[in-house]
Amino acid sequence: MNIDLTLVQFVIALLIGLGSLGIFVWAILSGMFRDVEQVKMRAYRAEVSRDDDEKDDDEYGLRKKD
Repeated sequence: MNIDLTLVQFVIALLIGLGSLGIFVWAILSGMFRDVEQVKMRAYRAEVSRDDDEKDDDEYGLRKKD
């Protein structure tokens, strides 16, 4: 009984590990890790753009005061 449970847990852990490895290999082959700096810069530009828009709204009195 105890060996059966251990075997089932081992098989499940092996499947999870192989699934994770498969997802990792797929991500590498599809180019997910090719240019990680681009994602950072895109997020930065969006944040700066949003801050500039809020500053313009404040300057012209268009922003709602809470």
